[in-house]
Amino acid sequence: MTELYDVIIVGAGPGGAMAAKVAGENGLKTALIERKTDLSAIHRICTMIINVDEENFGEYITYNYRNKRFVFPHNGFSVKYDGPIRKIYGFHIITPCGNRFRIGDVKEKAREQPPVGLMINKGYWIQIMVDEARANGVEIFTNTNVNNVRKESDCVVLTDNRGNEYRGTFVIAADGVNSRIARKLGFNKERIFLGTYKDYARTYEGAKIPESDVLMFCMGWNTSISLSPEITEGHFHVSAASYSVNADLDGEINRFLSSEPYVTWFKNAKEVGHRSSCVSNIASPIPVPFKDNVLLVGDAGWMQETSITGAILPGWSAAHAVTEALIKKQPNKEGVTTYLQWWDKYLYQPYGKRLASSGSADFKDYLSPEDIDYLGSLVPEPQPATMNFFMIMKTIGRAFANVLPRIQEERPDIMQKLMAMRSFPRELALTKRRREGCAIVS
Repeated sequence: MTELYDVIIVGAGPGGAMAAKVAGENGLKTALIERKTDLSAIHRICTMIINVDEENFGEYITYNYRNKRFVFPHNGFSVKYDGPIRKIYGFHIITPCGNRFRIGDVKEKAREQPPVGLMINKGYWIQIMVDEARANGVEIFTNTNVNNVRKESDCVVLTDNRGNEYRGTFVIAADGVNSRIARKLGFNKERIFLGTYKDYARTYEGAKIPESDVLMFCMGWNTSISLSPEITEGHFHVSAASYSVNADLDGEINRFLSSEPYVTWFKNAKEVGHRSSCVSNIASPIPVPFKDNVLLVGDAGWMQETSITGAILPGWSAAHAVTEALIKKQPNKEGVTTYLQWWDKYLYQPYGKRLASSGSADFKDYLSPEDIDYLGSLVPEPQPATMNFFMIMKTIGRAFANVLPRIQEERPDIMQKLMAMRSFPRELALTKRRREGCAIVS
């Protein structure tokens, strides 16, 4: 008969690697299953940034440069990372003509403004955690896809692509936003399908981008365009993303790179490395990430991009909760109450409920590039730096609330468009996005 693990972890991203490391350190008989062969290879689009020195999911992560460790003081643990680091100072929104709405001022670097994000080599960090898990007895199964999951009376049974079975008292599913385990167990039946999101990126070397140590979101295009520095000095990531299956992401990047002032930035740049992409079915966050002794962590129970922080923290919490449940001989939902309470307090209540009701009209359906250029000129002074996505949204809202009287006076036509966007029915926005998409969450 197949041996029984205390816990089986599916997915070796940051959340799964962290859960495996903790489970191994806690002495649990643990298996980690990952579809990739090289755990350090990152093929999916990712900016690889960790928020530091500000609140994020109930934590205040900082980096100890002396000991080369990320420190999680609220939860009382730290994780080794001795790889390369690049400091990120904020988030800028850039309009078609190059106007910027600055959240964080790169020019303040000279006056020793601390970074709000640290870009890392995520694959290297994952490998560190997996190596520590292996050193603590965790069995690692690579090049292995989990195809099915079922609950039996005393365990959870996983079946892989070769027909092999793995049995665990608990399973931690860290298999990402397109989680097969969440789908197989029926988690998605109660979720709101928000659309299918596709993202495509290139990397360039030698671009001359002003104020480059920030993430940049470029508005006014047919798709979302973003720019970000990469961990390799002089390399920049250019991506296009859309909820529309018919969007020409490659063509839109070409159009962006051939427009002023961006054509000047990339005049002497050359494309390097491989192109990356991802397609994600986006659904509302799950209120209770537990069913049939399976715990979801990170994006498996979220909608997309809880960030590295939002993967590490639930991975850590879930592994400790499973340990506690086994010690107390409560291999059930009640046994992992500490994790479910953590998820509810730090993810779902403050952020998940709001995201579950998300859905708004697209800017491009209402505002012209010229309109966006005008709006981008109204707040020239930098706003307080943050890399917390939810704080970024609040910062934008506060800044533009202060200039609404000016917009009404100078451009009542734009004010009318903004009001129409705001009042656009959520269900119509979701219906439009679903029709443009190419997948259904079942």
